[in-house]
Amino acid sequence: MKRLYFILIAFLFVFTSCATFNPSVLFRETPNFQYDKFIAGPDSIYRLAPNDIINVRILTNNGENLINVTQDVESKNSPNDAQFGGIPILIEYDGSAKLPLIGRVQLSGLTRREAEDKLEELYKDQYKDPFITLTVNNRKVLVFPGTGNNAKVVNFTGDNMNLIEALAEVGGISNTGKAKKVKLIRGDLKNPKVYKIDLSTLAGMKEADLALQSGDIIYVDPYEDPAVLFNKNITPYITALGSLASVVTSVALIIVLTK
Repeated sequence: MKRLYFILIAFLFVFTSCATFNPSVLFRETPNFQYDKFIAGPDSIYRLAPNDIINVRILTNNGENLINVTQDVESKNSPNDAQFGGIPILIEYDGSAKLPLIGRVQLSGLTRREAEDKLEELYKDQYKDPFITLTVNNRKVLVFPGTGNNAKVVNFTGDNMNLIEALAEVGGISNTGKAKKVKLIRGDLKNPKVYKIDLSTLAGMKEADLALQSGDIIYVDPYEDPAVLFNKNITPYITALGSLASVVTSVALIIVLTK
């Protein structure tokens, strides 16, 4: 019997390893995992990226037509007196976007102003003094503030959004989140860049000032009280172990009585 109990206890410890003990924790790092390092200085400007949906409005004569808001976009104006706008255009996987008259243009990695300047230069062959405005519609980040049931998709509220603003949109770091261990996951999920940010110190605020990019994942490592974890994860095993022990004891008693 003692040997059987020892085996059962060993079985219990195997199934209460770190991952099993708290299975709801996401994005665990492997031993000796190396986080990516931030580039010196804050990057406070959003840059266009694949899967962004942009709206491009093109006018001529340095925007003169913008004053006449009732002008018919489809009217038969001369090539040097034309406008069109509000066209939703996808920046594709390779960072390029297909635009009227000029075809595919590489836009990924550019700021909004840089993209506008580039398009104005390209459209000079088509129109007189082109005036271009560009907006991005579908920018969003995923925020896990420390508890799974508070996770939220946060849409950008302006041209740029930093880490603190995104966390504020979900009510801040939860009571069960570790402010000293905030992960920013960026880029292709097959080979992402992973940054670790410590928001428990004022020094960490400097790193939090970087501009978020569409598709970023902000994950605050959760912390749970050991007593709560024990009650939630260990108690079922103990109950099962007690039930199994009762069965084993009953079987052993029946064997003894039937001899």
